[in-house]
Amino acid sequence: MAKDTSKEKTTNVVPLKPAGTLAENPKVLNQKWGKETMAANYAVIPSALIRGQARLGINATEFALLVHLIDHWWKPGEMPWPSKKTLAERLRVGEKTVQRAMAHLEEEGLIQRKKRFNKTGARTSNEYDLAPLVERLKPIAKDLVAASNDAKAIKKKAQRPGLKNRTPKKAAS
Repeated sequence: MAKDTSKEKTTNVVPLKPAGTLAENPKVLNQKWGKETMAANYAVIPSALIRGQARLGINATEFALLVHLIDHWWKPGEMPWPSKKTLAERLRVGEKTVQRAMAHLEEEGLIQRKKRFNKTGARTSNEYDLAPLVERLKPIAKDLVAASNDAKAIKKKAQRPGLKNRTPKKAAS
């Protein structure tokens, strides 16, 4: 006969806050940004991109360009394809500046430009594959998580009574 454990209390279990559901996220975003702003949609920018900008070797213009490409990236399997003209207008820079920034992002291994053609065979805007960026962000994110965990452990140790006053006990001679 199986033992009924449903009424037993477990004292060593720490309840965790459940992960936020998709329905909760818009509520939080509406509280932060306002419903009117959120009604115009939003883009998700990983903190690893923001905090890892220097590590990626990109300047402010190139970073802003990546943010705009991310804003155009709506579905995982469909990479963005905004025109250089649209990007230049949004960034308030010239198309040549966008071209140079795109070239540098490609040199840094963060994007891959792919030529696109319309039905008549004429060139149209490039597609910008962001998969290389995603891969480059993974080790940065891993390092950021590790640093955060290390900082938490150090803080926890520092909060223990007498930690800084403790000295190693000398062995009896």
